[in-house]
Amino acid sequence: MDLATAKLSAAAAGINVKSKPYLISRPDANPKTAKNQKFGVLTSPLHLAPADLSGFNVCAQASAGCIEACLHTAGNPAHMAGKERARIAKTRFYFQNREAFLALLVDDMSWLARKADRQGLRAGLRLNATSDIPWERVIYAEGRPVTDAAEDLGIVLYDYTKITKRALATPYHLTFSRTEDNDADCLQVLQAGNNVAAVFLVNKANPLPATWNGYQVIDGDESDWRPGDKFGVVVGLKAKGRAKADSSGFVIRAQAPALQVAA
Repeated sequence: MDLATAKLSAAAAGINVKSKPYLISRPDANPKTAKNQKFGVLTSPLHLAPADLSGFNVCAQASAGCIEACLHTAGNPAHMAGKERARIAKTRFYFQNREAFLALLVDDMSWLARKADRQGLRAGLRLNATSDIPWERVIYAEGRPVTDAAEDLGIVLYDYTKITKRALATPYHLTFSRTEDNDADCLQVLQAGNNVAAVFLVNKANPLPATWNGYQVIDGDESDWRPGDKFGVVVGLKAKGRAKADSSGFVIRAQAPALQVAA
């Protein structure tokens, strides 16, 4: 589909296509991804409506605690209603007009790659900032997935996922996400040498722990550039938004006894 037709379809779906980028966020719009520039990476995230908020499920293995504590709720509450409408519109557009969505997404990728090149930076992209779509299986053109389109443009893709098979296969840089009910899967991923992100309730009296179940915990809030992390570590994230009030176990409030994974 040509870009002009895709833009018309997007506008009819309630998506603002008056200026680029059309679907991804500008690199300076997200404070955490903006920190990636200290690693020489200009980064944009794609925010969709999480879980089944749009009527379509984009988080196949989301737990109850994950849904309640989702980063979708983080940020200035004054902008929440507009932010949610935009994300719902984009998510429905993805499912209802996939060809047009992907045409706009690949154009956004080209925009990001050019912008990064002008600034002498690498380009980074998080396609699942608030979703868990297996983009390596989403076909863009000629049987090739979206991940190939990013690679062709020199863009480094990275994401978090709660899908264990994806985390172990690592089709691109994936960090497995801990929930209140997948600790055994977390240890399997760590034992394979890959990384796990875990959310902790952090304050002055309770900083990030040094270890979790015997694995080193690093500060995942210093930046969002997960490809820069060493392997086999727990990426510690501070609880944000509604996550601060979590009672499901999704947010770790104290170090739990070490688990064992069956051989």
